[in-house]
Amino acid sequence: MADKFKAVNGLNEESDDDEGMEQKLDEDWEDWKTDEEYETEEFICLFCNEKYKSVDSVFKHCSSNHSFDFQSLKKTLSLDFYSSFKLINYVRSQVAENQSWSWSLLENEKRIWEDDKYLKPFLNEDSLLHNLEDEEEDDTMAVDQEELLMELLKNHDIGMSQLRDEDLMDVVPSNPSCSEETENKDESNVSSDMIRSLEEVSLNGGLVANGGESSNNKGKRKLGKVSFANVIAKEIKTVNENYFGAYGRFSIHREMISDKVRTDAYRGAILNNPSLLKNATVMDVGCGTGILSLFAAQAGASRVYAVEGSEKMASVATQIAKENGMLYDANSSAGNEHCTGVVKIVQGMVEELDKVVQIPPHSVDVLISEWMGYCLLYETMLTSVLYARDRWLKPGGAILPDTATIFVAGFGKGGTSIPFWENVYGFNMSCISKEVVEDASENPIVDVLDNCDIVTQSTVLKIFDLVTMKPEEMDFTSSFELEPKSDLSMTDLNTKSTWCYGVILWFETDFSSRFCKEMPTVLSTSPYTPSTHWSQTIFTFREPIALALAKPEADGLAIIGTESYPAVKIQPRISIVRAAEHRSIDISLETTAVGVDGRKRSYPVQIFNL
Repeated sequence: MADKFKAVNGLNEESDDDEGMEQKLDEDWEDWKTDEEYETEEFICLFCNEKYKSVDSVFKHCSSNHSFDFQSLKKTLSLDFYSSFKLINYVRSQVAENQSWSWSLLENEKRIWEDDKYLKPFLNEDSLLHNLEDEEEDDTMAVDQEELLMELLKNHDIGMSQLRDEDLMDVVPSNPSCSEETENKDESNVSSDMIRSLEEVSLNGGLVANGGESSNNKGKRKLGKVSFANVIAKEIKTVNENYFGAYGRFSIHREMISDKVRTDAYRGAILNNPSLLKNATVMDVGCGTGILSLFAAQAGASRVYAVEGSEKMASVATQIAKENGMLYDANSSAGNEHCTGVVKIVQGMVEELDKVVQIPPHSVDVLISEWMGYCLLYETMLTSVLYARDRWLKPGGAILPDTATIFVAGFGKGGTSIPFWENVYGFNMSCISKEVVEDASENPIVDVLDNCDIVTQSTVLKIFDLVTMKPEEMDFTSSFELEPKSDLSMTDLNTKSTWCYGVILWFETDFSSRFCKEMPTVLSTSPYTPSTHWSQTIFTFREPIALALAKPEADGLAIIGTESYPAVKIQPRISIVRAAEHRSIDISLETTAVGVDGRKRSYPVQIFNL
């Protein structure tokens, strides 16, 4: 490990300065304990003063006693070594200030725990941090090894000539057969070793071992951040390529265009508001086949910039606009003022549009986009719309749609697969439903729910005003109350309770009278309206909660939310944040059942990824 450490940092033993540096590194190395010394260490809980003999025991205690499942969060949020390290220090610092602090506040703080200041240990000699690397799972990120080394050299002012041949062998094996060990390693394992080596550089160089920070440590921190930033940038590029590649399939566009609720809402908002579109400059973000751009041209727009990230679909949209006589042709022999159409297809991401076409800032009158994903925010295309708004929309310009609202309600047994498995051609297979429900409590389900399966009143979770909102507002936490629907007690007078198995989310987008003065329009994905291709998003509780249909008698000994003592209402708390994985979102669900006497029962936090 020491050899790797010197190799990665390009130390030259013949240099007096480097000899001093090696001596300093050796001193830092001595600060770290051996494996035998760790055996006698105690590990302190993040939330209380309980001590344990192993890291695993600490995290199990945090999960069961404090609803903080570190391993699950680490996996769900794709936390790397540094993020995990900062998260632990942030949690300790917040608990020290407020003993009632919990994981959900992390989302409230807009991931403030990612700040580099939390690389400094909150507790001196925190054994948990010393052993955190042992908790790392095999990292198989696809890393270009030679490029990573080049970044390492470039950002640490090291030349290739300063690295010895044996050092290069340690860092980037150029021949898979150079040793018996590398013969058995595939590319992903080598990449994993590279990443661990970089972590060891920062770890053993004093970055986390002591409170002070030398200039050498700062260099290593910069090195680690730059190297891993490049890896993350590659991942984002890959996700974007896959994302736009998926939208190159015609089946997706057929599904969207065939969604009559969706397409009619946009068509009505565009064609039925002539004062808005007449002679307007329009930008369509994520045009796909270009159908919204064609509507805009049909409504009388003077110029339509149809922006599409998929190279294939941009080509298709160009052909469609041309065949319908709406394509803008700057090379027309008749001159620009006599072009055959007004629709100009621009291929590329809107964030990189300036590289492709020159559109004057704040020159667009109307910004149109069908950006919504499952649970509204999946795919996080809204950030692109807000970018276009801030870059090109005129002051007072219109956005279609201009508001979006997420709704939530509780659903009953019919919203699960339990009824299906209870009677399969006359056979009871309910043993299967138990496992299916357990899986659903960890993974969101996108499906159409019958409104008769809704057992609570609906309420608003979050409202977005696209005219004024900031991108960071996409990450939010909202608390709300769910009470049984009043009409449930009418269906069966002998039933005193109903079971709530989870919550369902849907959204509505408004083409409001703010811009659509002639004819406002609402696009709804509610279970109470005709279904759309977005369906609804279902989040299942780990265990159902009984809700009272009539006022129950108080029972101080009974467990709230059970059939013997049903809750009068549920008080959930939902956080939705953009995930570490690009274009994904993380959802946390905290649930509390409230009894008629005001007593409460809290359930463990659930983390979902979409």
